[in-house]
Amino acid sequence: MRLPSTTKTLLITTGTVAVGAALILLGSQGLPWTNQAEAGPRHSHNHSHEGLTWPPQPRGITNVVVHSDAKEEENERAIKKARMDGLAQKAERGILGLGNRFVRITEIDKDEKEDTEERDGNDQEERNARKVVKQVVFFSHDKNATVEVGFDGEDTIAAVTSTPASEYQPEITDEEIEAAQQLARKYFTAQGSKRIAGLRAYGILAYKPEGKGFFDTRIIYVSFHKHDDAPPELMAWVDLTNQRILQVREEL
Repeated sequence: MRLPSTTKTLLITTGTVAVGAALILLGSQGLPWTNQAEAGPRHSHNHSHEGLTWPPQPRGITNVVVHSDAKEEENERAIKKARMDGLAQKAERGILGLGNRFVRITEIDKDEKEDTEERDGNDQEERNARKVVKQVVFFSHDKNATVEVGFDGEDTIAAVTSTPASEYQPEITDEEIEAAQQLARKYFTAQGSKRIAGLRAYGILAYKPEGKGFFDTRIIYVSFHKHDDAPPELMAWVDLTNQRILQVREEL
């Protein structure tokens, strides 16, 4: 039923008056959450921490080491790095499979490795792998392979594995990027490129197209830019294993 406009106005006015009266009535009764003085601060924190350990620790915990001193943490990192450097040097001297051209990729504590990784080989190799508590990873350009050297708790070499480049390659190092960009610069300079001298080089590990895996050799994609945010002007695919340029491209 359609009401006349005067009737609608009367109903709205009446409703508004009724709501206002209800609010006045409730306010006169003193709602508990409207009196801030009685309610007190909403985020009060009154209990004392006196006698408690800081930072907080679970009850009954032992062997807690608190790293609150930045200098102390820096010293610990330096000690760990020195030890891992020593292991790497021991691996470089003791492993014939590295050849003369190789780069150290990383050092890994056993706790950082996945113990669930599958291993191929005989039982003796598996037993040696379980003894490993630290590992140094290399890429040998002479052998064209990733070489992983594992050490036991007495810093003795316990396991050595070599994986062909076609099956696995670790990430490239700054040293490898530098070597690749020098080869690329030499190539572009020989081709008469004058702008190469003023460009900055960047490098990444190259993979086969369409996610087909690793190349058979250590290939680095090098691009040359005017600055960090500029598009590449010169590009080269550099085979570090064989020390040659595979492909180049130039943006005019």
